[in-house]
This record gives sequence, structure tokens and C-alpha cells, in this order.
Amino acid sequence: WNTVRYMLGEVQYGGRVTDDYDKRLLITFTKVWFGEHMFADGFIFYKGYKIPQCKSIEQFREAIDVLPLVDTPEVFGLHPNADIMYQTNVAKEVLDTISSIQPKDSSGRAGETRECVVNRIAMDMLEKLPADYIPHEVKARLQKMGALSSMNIFLRQELDRMQKVISVVRSTLQDLQLAIEGTIIMSEGLRNALDSMYDARVPDTWKKVSWESSTLGFWFTELLERNAQFNKWIFTARPNVFWMTGFFNPQGFLTAMRQEVTRAHKGWALDSVILQNGVTKMSRDEVTQPPPEGVYVHGLYLD
Repeated sequence: WNTVRYMLGEVQYGGRVTDDYDKRLLITFTKVWFGEHMFADGFIFYKGYKIPQCKSIEQFREAIDVLPLVDTPEVFGLHPNADIMYQTNVAKEVLDTISSIQPKDSSGRAGETRECVVNRIAMDMLEKLPADYIPHEVKARLQKMGALSSMNIFLRQELDRMQKVISVVRSTLQDLQLAIEGTIIMSEGLRNALDSMYDARVPDTWKKVSWESSTLGFWFTELLERNAQFNKWIFTARPNVFWMTGFFNPQGFLTAMRQEVTRAHKGWALDSVILQNGVTKMSRDEVTQPPPEGVYVHGLYLD
């Protein structure tokens, strides 16, 4: 049993675990679930889940038939709300499938075809899409702000990812317009973009380089808001309040902030610096200057 526990807790599953506390939890699970005590009459993995004491195939089949057809989240150590999320995802997948197999050649309101509707949406989005970040301008601003500052290094990484999103969106919209006109071939990726935009969904190629969003409108609005924060930070001044959920890597932002505080105190070690959170009664518009140490953030939410 020691070998089985070691193989499961330290090698096969434990080898993929990087957090020390998660590793301790996994090893604890193996001690509870793997041993001679598993075969005692009173042992159960969960209510209604025990090792059947059978001597024939029929007895095993009867024991299997008694098991619930649908396992509850608690069986796997999950919160009951996990079932709500599962059902939501299944319903969304079914509705997306139904929507994707609808006839594609029907006209919209006012006699517009799908292609006309999408072409109009593409033109509107191209007009509102932010301009590309010019590398030498960004580099010059970062040099002026302090290129080796941990927060500015984080900003450069975020700008690189935002520029990739802007480039992909602009390229897709321009190619989509050309494909609708018949100038280029409507590829599978462009067809997906056309169908997604007509159904107010985010195209797959955009989701791969960006973030999740319920509708195309919300996604594009968030793109503009994210870019506005980055643009103000790089070309105007460092924000007094940061929209934390508007970053690609919020954890990297917190790490950069910890590095900044650590460097401000001689003799401090990064590993010994911990985050301390405080809730203020100010709105973001009321903040006129940054805190003496650390940062103000907004946009956090409970899921």
C-alpha cells in the first residue's frame, strides 16, 4: 500500500502538482482511500459508494445497478454549485449547436442578407478599432518611464498581447470584407467568423488570443476599455487606479507590484513580502492620487 500511495500521490498525479498544499491534500487523500481498511464493512468513499463484497458476476451487476446514474459534485469533492456550472455549459453547448446548424442563406430584417449584416458590423468595428502600437514609440516611452521597472516590464508584456489581439481582429475583419466581396476565398476560419459575428458570438480565432465573453458586443467593448487603460498608462501617466480584471495576467500584475515594493525597501526579500488587501469606500473617480505604497484596484467581482 505504501508503494501504491507513493505512485499515486508523488508520481502519477503528484508529479503534476506544483503547489505544496495541494500536494499535502493529495497525499492525505491517498492515505484515507488506499489501505487495508478499504475492505472493512464500514468503509465508504462517499455515501452510497463502497467496495462491493461480491462472489459472482450477477452480484457485481446488481451492485453496479444500485449506483446512481448521475453522480453529484460532492462525490468528487466539489461544491454543489459545480453542477449548476455543468448544466449551464451543457445548455450553452446545445444552444450553440442548434444555432450553428440553422440555414445560413436566410435574410435578416429589411431584406439584408447575412453577408450584408456582417459586412456592416465589420465596417463599424474597424472604425472603432484602436490603432496599432508603434514599436519604437512604445520603446521610447518605456525608456523614459524606466524600462527596467517591474511594473513597466509588466506593461510591455500586456501591450504585446493587446497588440496581437488588435492585429488579429483587424486582419480578420479586413479579410472578411474582401471575402464577402468575392476578392478572396472564404476560408473555414472566415466562415466561422462570419457565422459567429452574425450570431453575436466571439469568433474562435479571437478567443484564442484574448478572453472569454458572453457576446461579441461585450467582448469588443472590453477590448476598447482594456486598450484605453494601456494607452493612458503608456502615453499619458500611470493610472491612480488600475482595472485589475482588464489585464491578461492579473497575477503578473500583483507580482510586479510586490517586486516594486520590495525594491523600495533595502534588505527586503521578495519571498517575505505578502499581499494585504483593504476595501475602501471611494469610487474610482474619487481617487486623485495613488497610495503611498501598493496600488488601488477596481473591477473585482464574486463569481
